[in-house]
Amino acid sequence: MKSKKRLIEVILFDLGNVILPFNHYQIAEKLSRHSQKEEFQNPDKIFSFLFDFERGAVNGYEVGKVSSIQFFQSLKESLHLSLSFEDFLPIWNDIFWEDAGVSEIIRSLKGRKRLGLISNTNPLHFDYILTKFPIVKAFDQWILSHEVGFKKPAIEIFQKAIEWASVSPEKIVLIDDIRRHVEVAISLGMQGIHFTSAEQLKKELQSVF
Repeated sequence: MKSKKRLIEVILFDLGNVILPFNHYQIAEKLSRHSQKEEFQNPDKIFSFLFDFERGAVNGYEVGKVSSIQFFQSLKESLHLSLSFEDFLPIWNDIFWEDAGVSEIIRSLKGRKRLGLISNTNPLHFDYILTKFPIVKAFDQWILSHEVGFKKPAIEIFQKAIEWASVSPEKIVLIDDIRRHVEVAISLGMQGIHFTSAEQLKKELQSVF
């Protein structure tokens, strides 16, 4: 890695569980209290319905196939929810907090390297995050699943990031908490850091520049 130190021009950060830890299960717990169907009064059932990797209801929403209102109406019907859209919003959105150590690293990199945010997310979450966590405005570019139509680990979303960067992949490093995403980035020629903590990230970054 030492021979590549001066090559790094672009750093891509994942958002969830890197910059902003989150708790998806909290959504399931709160929605279960509003379901009129016994099956979905069990938070585990709602969690699986929403967030199953292959079949989760959130998947279509996170690649832009449905609008926020359509997503909510579908959930309301499927989960038998007695809940207004206005009451749904805080349940859906208020699940994030900021890793201050990672934000400090981002601020230290601003102006030294080009910074990109690459995230599997959705319009409601990202709009909320923009108002709540100013650190996301430090980035030069956002590559968001619901805007590009693909979620990590799909190659296409990484290709969108490479297109934006307009440099050879070896000059890009991805920071992500999911090892599979890092592996895909490396397979495309990028460098990768599997994130576990702010302290670990500081040490890893020292090895690439």
